[in-house]
Amino acid sequence: MASSTAAAMAGALTALQPLNKEFVFPVGLLGFPDYQRYQLEPFEPGDGSESPFLLLSSVGQEVVFPLIHPLSLALDYHFPASPELLAILKAQSVKDLVPLLIVTVREKLQEITVNLQGPVILHPKTCLGAQLVLEDRPLRYPLLKPATA
Repeated sequence: MASSTAAAMAGALTALQPLNKEFVFPVGLLGFPDYQRYQLEPFEPGDGSESPFLLLSSVGQEVVFPLIHPLSLALDYHFPASPELLAILKAQSVKDLVPLLIVTVREKLQEITVNLQGPVILHPKTCLGAQLVLEDRPLRYPLLKPATA
């Protein structure tokens, strides 16, 4: 099971290659409707280690969103791909799209959460993106699972 998750994640992230490309969000992101151009980059820790995190930086603005792919959290994450979403992103099907989750960084590691309610959806081939609002999902999902006794 773990190897199939790893393979799926590798496939999803391969679709985003090469990283360091610019995506256009025709209607912006929630709270930032005027910021429509974003650069997607890998997060590079200072110690040179690999990281599952990505950074979505607004071009020309000082707005940066840390992101993570749901499979990095072992989440079987699905989102509705309405005809409107497919049209906005110029996609043929949901298989063309890559969901990423916004990470909310907090002072304590155990308090860091990901937003399952507002995924960022990217179409790597058209370099278009959109953010969904899924009210049936939690806004704050723990990045790290609590240790069990």
